[in-house]
Amino acid sequence: MQNRSIRRLVGTGLAAGGLTLGVLAGPVASGAVSSKAGSTLTVALPVGSVPTSVFPFYSAAQCTTTNIDYWQLTTRPGYWFGLGSGTTEVPSISPLNQPTFHTVGPNTVASFSTKGWKWSNGTSTATMTARSVAFWINMDKAQRNAGANASCGFAPGFGFPDQIVSVTYPGGLGGNAVTVTFAGHPSAQWLLYNELSQIVPLAPAWDTTNGSNSAGCSTEAFAAVTEAGHDACSNVFTYLSGIQINDPIWKWADGPYRQQSAEYSGGNPDGNDVQIANTDYSGPVKAQAAKTVVYKPYTDLAPEIADLQANKLDFGFVDPTDVTKAPGPGKAGANKLPNMTNYKTVGTVTYGVFYWMFNFNDHFSTFHTAGHPTWASLNNQTYFRQALQVSDNQATVIAHVDNGYAAPTFSAIPTYPHTPFSAGVTNPFPYSATRGKLIMKAHGWNVTTSPATCAKSNCGTAANPIPKGTKATEIVLVPSGDPAVTQLTGDEVNSILKGSGIKIVPKYELATTVQAACFGGAAIWELCGYGGWIYAPDFYPSGEVLFGAGSSSNSGGYVSSEMNALIKATTTNGNLALNAKSPRFHTSFAEFTATDEPFLWQPTPTGFIEQAKSVVGAQPPSPLANFNPEYITSI
Repeated sequence: MQNRSIRRLVGTGLAAGGLTLGVLAGPVASGAVSSKAGSTLTVALPVGSVPTSVFPFYSAAQCTTTNIDYWQLTTRPGYWFGLGSGTTEVPSISPLNQPTFHTVGPNTVASFSTKGWKWSNGTSTATMTARSVAFWINMDKAQRNAGANASCGFAPGFGFPDQIVSVTYPGGLGGNAVTVTFAGHPSAQWLLYNELSQIVPLAPAWDTTNGSNSAGCSTEAFAAVTEAGHDACSNVFTYLSGIQINDPIWKWADGPYRQQSAEYSGGNPDGNDVQIANTDYSGPVKAQAAKTVVYKPYTDLAPEIADLQANKLDFGFVDPTDVTKAPGPGKAGANKLPNMTNYKTVGTVTYGVFYWMFNFNDHFSTFHTAGHPTWASLNNQTYFRQALQVSDNQATVIAHVDNGYAAPTFSAIPTYPHTPFSAGVTNPFPYSATRGKLIMKAHGWNVTTSPATCAKSNCGTAANPIPKGTKATEIVLVPSGDPAVTQLTGDEVNSILKGSGIKIVPKYELATTVQAACFGGAAIWELCGYGGWIYAPDFYPSGEVLFGAGSSSNSGGYVSSEMNALIKATTTNGNLALNAKSPRFHTSFAEFTATDEPFLWQPTPTGFIEQAKSVVGAQPPSPLANFNPEYITSI
């Protein structure tokens, strides 16, 4: 997330014009259909995407909104941000008490405590203590060098675990107090929003490598935890990651729901999952009307629309062309499809950014190969990335593909909803039908051919050579099944080829296959069009996780000393505002993400959902992709 500073990863589109996976799940809190009276809420999963892990340690390989939204119903993060349309912390539904911060010499000390909520598996209960926090903190340290299996929020040199000087538990692991000492004097806002927000208290029952006996991860002293892959915590991670998502161990929960069942097909999770109300939930709002949440997977949008028209879903999505044009950001038009009278459209907003990822093919990339393949040499040229960006006609995509349900994106700071972070940040590469070819021509490319051809001895650098005769072409991996995503990709491919001479060839796979390749390194990838990043559960939109060298969610292996310095200036050194110019580089973090093009920026959804007209007690759709069906008072 993870979109952490920690933002979490969100998938492409799906129904509402590139609508994020997180937004798809977020508004479930407000989605029930009048014709299905009762206590069961039937939820459409994102097209082609299903929960693939229910282990609530946010590893980079599993850090998707489909997984996280599912986890967070059963396992609450230590600090919960956003309820309905809000984005601030909600203390009442956070299982950890508010932290205090104070300076001790060169360090900053964060002190907080557990509230004593209950863990329950339906037959037994246990009180949450400091041990549940120690479990997560220790595992985070043990998995530091585990690549895609490190915490989704890991960024070398930042916060957990690299800035930790010490961790103590004043009342012992059976008490509720936790004290974490961080090196340096980062701001309290950054520590809460981007570091403490990562903590997910873990059930002591999960501290096992055989399903029964304790393995010692949750009781290990922080200083004793090792990072070589053989620690007790690493062994626990390996065991829990290997068991099926329907194992009885996952019935343990501290959230408003617990897992009842999860099905498999062909040896893989198929998304036919069921969660039921956790009657032992300690939070302020227990599941009211929605006692059972049933998930329904789709590999294509058409059958989902058919189920909506047959009133078989409690909420779902249609193509953006199936409703009238967006009347404004966060607002939705009217349904045009027949047999949709039980539903209304509700506009959504995404607090995040969308992009295609470049694979820079270094040792930080999830997939890298020896030598200098053409696609890698191309991606490592800043001018090449800029030529792509300036040729990408976002305005046309927003109008003709998204039907107005998206906002332009050109930096790591969302353009909508408006925040102080975006003030003064301008687009250095607005769409041009000709500028892309001028950039390519200036670097030795013959742009009269299609695709463009390198016309000099080397159109790259010594480290990343592009020899004469090279064609400007590479492959983008894209999730299949959603016509809006397919159309968006096709329109952008055509726009880029015409404007820059660069030929991008789409390769469509299931969203879970794209996820495994891009974020787990399961297969070769050159460009990845998975989707984007919601700034949650790291809620301050700094760039340490997405752009820091070696960060676990920096899947493409982007490395820039200037970017690293700007990130530090906005977080751990000096607390420079995200949009304030660095005296050293005479630019800001936000501006640099727009000029260096670490991603190919894409329109970010301001989509919509299909929701029953009779819903009572619903929370508004969440810009942070939250899922709160417990608040529904009738279905």
